[in-house]
Amino acid sequence: MTNTLRFDLNNVTFDLPHFSQPYDWPAIDTATMTTGGVILDGFLKSDESESLNKEIDQYLEINSNAGNPESGSSRYDLFLGHKTIRLHGLINKVPTTKDLIGKPSLVEWATRMLKGKASSVLLNAGELIQIQPGEPPQYAHRDTDSWPLPIDADPVIVNAIVALDDFTSENGATKIAPGSWNWEPNRKPTEDEYAQAVMNKGDALLFRGDVIHGGGENKSNSRRRALSISYCVGWLRPVENSFLNLSVETVRELPEQLQSLLGYSAYDGSDQNGGMIGLYENGDPGKALDQNR
Repeated sequence: MTNTLRFDLNNVTFDLPHFSQPYDWPAIDTATMTTGGVILDGFLKSDESESLNKEIDQYLEINSNAGNPESGSSRYDLFLGHKTIRLHGLINKVPTTKDLIGKPSLVEWATRMLKGKASSVLLNAGELIQIQPGEPPQYAHRDTDSWPLPIDADPVIVNAIVALDDFTSENGATKIAPGSWNWEPNRKPTEDEYAQAVMNKGDALLFRGDVIHGGGENKSNSRRRALSISYCVGWLRPVENSFLNLSVETVRELPEQLQSLLGYSAYDGSDQNGGMIGLYENGDPGKALDQNR
């Protein structure tokens, strides 16, 4: 562990730790659950970052109007940001992202973080978030605001924001309020209760989805590009509709683990005295992809 950020919150010192390779995953797990977020230095190799950036550039060059907020809600579009480019359906648009979304260390981390609530996880959303110059700070929020669920010690969603540009205080580095999942519902952070995830290209911010956070203001003259990969408990309806964003033909060519993350598997809650969810013909949804399964 290196380069720990320290700050005071109600006279208690919190840390937003940086971890370097080789990663100490038990320590990362503990820090995520107790502080709310950690930064992994060098999560992507430089050639991986460059490959992803090249594919994104190529897609955006051809699809110059892609990624504008079109949710149908003016209020939600304001939250998404009118000067922020967002793309879902990444595996179709930026095929290399399949390696990041299904990266074993990332999926295994998410599964451990969510095991208090679920026996398996789903991809909640895979998203390009590119904050353009002039974008104001994003509205502070919890990702769990998407669902009417109580917040307690065990999260139902976790996130990884992987930097494809350097994240600086000037270009909109993500801000999080450590410990805020323990706060009363209507409490808002003051500026001195935030930690800003200043990090290098290729680093990753991992955090609980019930911690208050938001994109920072981009006061610079350049973009702030990242891939946001979030995972939710396997019994929850994800934010991104991967069944429509990705064609069946595309999904058929993916590894089985990634197919499961996209919803082509049933959730088995029998170990927690529950049932099964997401069945296809009373069985494995994967049979819809391959009738020999």
